[in-house]
Amino acid sequence: MSENNIASELIINSQLYGEIHPEPHQIYTFEQGIVGFSHLKQFALLPYDDTELYILQSFSEEISLLLLPAVMSANTEGFRIDDATVCQLGVQKADEIVSFYIVRFIDQQPYINLKAPILIVPDQQVGCQYVISDESVTLREPLLLAGDE
Repeated sequence: MSENNIASELIINSQLYGEIHPEPHQIYTFEQGIVGFSHLKQFALLPYDDTELYILQSFSEEISLLLLPAVMSANTEGFRIDDATVCQLGVQKADEIVSFYIVRFIDQQPYINLKAPILIVPDQQVGCQYVISDESVTLREPLLLAGDE
């Protein structure tokens, strides 16, 4: 299936989630792909059932990521997005970008990847995975939700 025709089909067949019919505003282009999957360029960003989580589902392969809006995490005080990434995403200011952390369950406990958040620009329908170069930032951190004590 050609990725150029994907947007017109608006159907994803997922073994995990079944047949998905994303709305046009839920389709995002990742020009650089994501780490480990640089060949995948189009994804649907979908709310996950009745939660605050999202699914980032590839159109062309059985690849999906569970995402948590970064503002919901109490793990960090945030991170600065460099000017090159802001420019690459086609925006003027970093506040036009929405950040998500990838969630992964290990032994039924949620962990997030603080090292490589997913960035999206809803107005442009583009995204990227942003790798933070700070060595103190970890790939796998137990999830702490904002407001939890």
